[in-house]
Amino acid sequence: NNMACLWICALLLHFCNGLSEVPVGHLKPLGFQRPPSVIIDEFTVDNAPSPVDFYRNYVSQGKAAIFRGAILQSKAFKTWSDEYIRETFGELEARIEGKKEKGGGIPAGETYMGRDTFRHFVDTYHNSSSYMVSELPEQMYKDVGVIPSVGACGLMAKRFVEIDIWWNGGGGKSIIHKDAFNQINCLYRGTKQWKIFEYKYEKWIYQQKEREEGVGGFSKVNVDSVDLIRYKDFAKIPWSNITIFEGDCLYLPKSDYHQVFSEGTNNLAVSILFSRLDDLAEFDASDCTDDTDYKALKPLSEFDVMWKWSGKGYMSMGRGDVENYREELIEVVEQMEHFTASDLEQMHGLDMTDQRSKEKFPDIERRNMTKVFTVFDKNSDGILTSDEVRAATWEDFRLYGLHSEEYEPSNSYIFEYSLIPYEMVHGLLKRALKIGPILTRKHWVKIYVKYTQGTPYYANNVFNGLVGDGDQVVVKDIT
Repeated sequence: NNMACLWICALLLHFCNGLSEVPVGHLKPLGFQRPPSVIIDEFTVDNAPSPVDFYRNYVSQGKAAIFRGAILQSKAFKTWSDEYIRETFGELEARIEGKKEKGGGIPAGETYMGRDTFRHFVDTYHNSSSYMVSELPEQMYKDVGVIPSVGACGLMAKRFVEIDIWWNGGGGKSIIHKDAFNQINCLYRGTKQWKIFEYKYEKWIYQQKEREEGVGGFSKVNVDSVDLIRYKDFAKIPWSNITIFEGDCLYLPKSDYHQVFSEGTNNLAVSILFSRLDDLAEFDASDCTDDTDYKALKPLSEFDVMWKWSGKGYMSMGRGDVENYREELIEVVEQMEHFTASDLEQMHGLDMTDQRSKEKFPDIERRNMTKVFTVFDKNSDGILTSDEVRAATWEDFRLYGLHSEEYEPSNSYIFEYSLIPYEMVHGLLKRALKIGPILTRKHWVKIYVKYTQGTPYYANNVFNGLVGDGDQVVVKDIT
């Protein structure tokens, strides 16, 4: 009996010691592991830094900053109600996802999977799990304000890469991730809670890179239940906890990890992505003068953007910095005595047989590096020089990027093809053809949408392959 008591006491002691070893915040939501300790500087319209000071003290240092009330005077802040957007921009399109990045499925929009019109989105987003994460159509630029600390003058105003819109009905929650570019994220509706982890602590973030060559990436840590046994060093990271309100803007440095929770029944933000400006020898502020207005917003439509989108067709979201393209191409050209169209093809691992078929990629031009070379080769001598690359316009490099970068299905109308396996559709069709002697178009569309979560548009495309524009197919006629 005494021995049994000793064993019980030993087990209890071991159990109690085990409890004491459980890390603070283990399996708790993100933020319970340690209190926030990194303070982020805040500015108002009256004391916001000039572009020179903003670059020197924040951008070049990778230091976040908050601009309170910065876009209160913008047209978008004053006018972008659901009704205004529906009436003014309703026919334009945007990319949509399911709530919770990397976890939510891809929803169907008005016609396509992962793509919706603004009109249909406005009508449905309060009662769906869809949220808009998309390039902003260029037609909406005129309403968006650019804060003076970035847009008044200087190099940053000349290096806008991409403009994105984030819009949901509240409750949207991201994973911990980082983005490739610097960004000014301005909130027009709702409230956002940001948790920010500086890039210098990446070694403790437990990163899962999205692509081996990419500069983006995300953390393996589950924001709903942080496993500090598996990811024990995560709790070492000092972090910032900030709230961004309607009318505020946040400067988020390139590669800073962050997690965002969107509050409110209407949460809409626009993000201006600008160049990383790595290894910048000197910040060009030659156009900053005594006459520069450092207080007033400028409409985004006054700025050039590397990747602009018309609100229809193939989207350019996620493409690279065209000035990086320029630097890389100059470096390669200068290493060769004569750089020809064939060299450009080989540089990107292409040859004349590597053509994207119009059947597979109906909404994008076939890859043709010879065409790109001709655009760069201004004197048409068949030799590309570094001076010609330096003189090339952004429009030239847009064509270069379109033909050199990989096709991204989520930017396309045919996203559904890449999401729903051929085998699933083929098997579903075989089962549907066994139901009876005749399969109607209406019944096939119903079956396809129910079991694949796809769209009637592509269900009809499949049926068209069987009978053209007919409304039914006789099963015995199918071979």
